[in-house]
Amino acid sequence: MATRQSYCPNCGSPLQQNAAFCPNCGTKIISSQPQQQMQPGLYPLAAPSQAPVSTGPYKAVIGVLLIIIILLGVGLYGATSGHLFTGYRYRLANPPSVQSTQPIPAPAALPSSAKTIWNACGASPTQGCSMTANGWREGTIPDTYDYYVYFTSNVSITVYFFTLGQFVQYTVCNGDLTCVTGSYDSLPATISQSTTVFKLAEGCGDYVAIYVASAVGIMKPIVSVDQNPASSPTGYCAQVGAG
Repeated sequence: MATRQSYCPNCGSPLQQNAAFCPNCGTKIISSQPQQQMQPGLYPLAAPSQAPVSTGPYKAVIGVLLIIIILLGVGLYGATSGHLFTGYRYRLANPPSVQSTQPIPAPAALPSSAKTIWNACGASPTQGCSMTANGWREGTIPDTYDYYVYFTSNVSITVYFFTLGQFVQYTVCNGDLTCVTGSYDSLPATISQSTTVFKLAEGCGDYVAIYVASAVGIMKPIVSVDQNPASSPTGYCAQVGAG
C-alpha cells in the first residue's frame, strides 16, 4: 500500500513520515488523528411478548352464575304468579267522608238534552262489551255534568263511583274492594240497570265510574251525560282538605 506524502502547511516543503517539525521552516506539524469509528447506537431490547392468559375457566364461572340468577328470577316470578306488588296498598291522606257521597245516585228520566257518551266497545252497539269474571271497565265522569247509567247484560254488573284516589287504590290491589278507603256510592249488582243519575260531578271533576262483572259475559251500556254545572263545589271537592 503506497504511503501518502505530507507537506508543511506553512512553507509547502515535503515532510518525512511522522515528522514533528518542518525541516525547512521549523513549523510544528500537527498530525491528523485517525477518525474514531462510531459505535452503532444502542437500542433497548424488545420485551418478550407475554403469553395470553386463558380466560376460559373464568368465563365458564360467570356463565354459570348468570344462569343461576336467571333461574332464581323465573322462580320468584312463578311463585308470586307475577303479582310482585300484591301486598302494596295506596293510602289516601283524606279519604272521602259519608257526607261527600250525598246525594246518592237515584232513578231519573233521561233529559232530551242528554248526550250518549258510551254505548259500544267495538264497531257496533249491538255487539256489546265483553266482560270477564271480576274484571271491569271504567270511564271518567266529566266535570259539571250529570251522569246517567243504563245497561243490560247477561251477567250481573255492579257499578262503583270512585274518586280518582279510590280508583288508584282499587287498581293497585287488582280490584280488591278492601283496599278502597273512605266512602263511595255504588249501584247493586243487576243484569238490567234502569236509568239512574249520579250528580256529584256537577261541581267536581274527580270521579270515575267502574263497571264490575261477576262472570264472563256481554254488557250493553247506554251511558249519557247532561250538562248541569253547580254554583259551588260538590261531592269530594266540597270536603275540607280534599284535593
